[in-house]
Amino acid sequence: MISAFSAHFAAFAVFALCTSADAGVFTTFDPAGSVDTFARSINASGAVAGSYSLSDGSVHGFVRAPDGSIATFDPPDSSHTQAYGIDDAGRVVGSWWNNRHGTHGFFRDADGAITVFDPPRSKLTTAAGLDASGNIFGTFATHRSKGRGFVRTPDGSFSIFHAPQALVTEVLAANSSGASTGLYVKQFEPNHGFIRAPDGTLASFDVPGAPSTAGVSINRDGTVAGTYIDSNDFDQAFVRTADGTITTFRPRHADSADAAAINDAGSIVGSYDTGDGVIHGFLRRPDGRILVLDDPDAVLATFPASINKAGVVAGSFEDASGGRHGFLWTK
Repeated sequence: MISAFSAHFAAFAVFALCTSADAGVFTTFDPAGSVDTFARSINASGAVAGSYSLSDGSVHGFVRAPDGSIATFDPPDSSHTQAYGIDDAGRVVGSWWNNRHGTHGFFRDADGAITVFDPPRSKLTTAAGLDASGNIFGTFATHRSKGRGFVRTPDGSFSIFHAPQALVTEVLAANSSGASTGLYVKQFEPNHGFIRAPDGTLASFDVPGAPSTAGVSINRDGTVAGTYIDSNDFDQAFVRTADGTITTFRPRHADSADAAAINDAGSIVGSYDTGDGVIHGFLRRPDGRILVLDDPDAVLATFPASINKAGVVAGSFEDASGGRHGFLWTK
C-alpha cells in the first residue's frame, strides 16, 4: 500500500558517479587497546561519538575531541555501551546493557556525567538522538509491546508515541528542532517511513512500490535521507524533501546502497556494494553528484556514518583482517 504522503515523487534514480573524494584528507583513529572502532556521530565542532570493543568482548563508548584526544566511558555496571548520537553541545546518547539485565538508555552530558533511564516498564531501550533543547528520542519495548517511540524531556518525563495501528514504531534519528524519523510496521502491509513533527503530528511516507521504507536521518529543514528495499530485495537510498518529493539514487555500478546521514546543507553519506566483495563509501552532494568516499587504508569496507555542517565525515573502515577503525574525512 502506498501512503498518501507519497504524492510527490521524482520517478527516476540518479546513477551518476562523477569523481572520487580522494583529494580529501583521511585521519584514522582508535581508542587505546581497541579491537574494533565504530564512529557513529559527529557534531558541528568535529567531536565524534561512537563505540569500541576490546579483546575480552566488552564494548565501551568514546568521544573523540576535535584536538584528537579520546575520552572513554561506560554507564555504571555496563559491559556493552553503544553511543549513537552527539549534539553540538557535546551531549551523547545511546544504550547499554550487561549479562544480567535488559537494555537501557543513557545520556552523557558535556562534562562526562552519565544518567541512565528507561521509559515505564521498558525491557529494551534504544536512544537514537537528541534535539537542541536536550530532548532525547528513541525506541523501547515492553513485555506487551514490540516497539514504541519515546521522547524524554530534560526533566526526565516521557512522551510515548506510535504510528496508528502499528505493531512496531522505531525511531532512528532526530533533528535539532525536535522532528524525528524512522519506520513503522503494520500487519499485512509494507514497512512505512515516518516523520514526527515537534508538535507530535506524525506523517507516513513510502517510496512507491517498495516493500520497506525507512527514514534514517533528518536535517534541520526536515529533509530525510533513508533506505528502501527494491523489487530485487536490495537496499537502495533515497532523499525526501520537506515538501514530500522523493528522489531515489545510487552510485553507478552499485547493486545496493544504504544512506546513513544527511547534514543541514543536504549532503548525504552512506555505503554501497558493487558485487565485488568490497563495501564502498559515498558522499552525495546537494546537487546530486555522488563521490566515492573510500578510506585509503580500507581493504574490505568503508562505512561513512555521519556528516556535520562543515561537511566533515566520520565513519569506520575495515582492514584486510576485518578489524574496524575510525576515520575522519575533511575536504
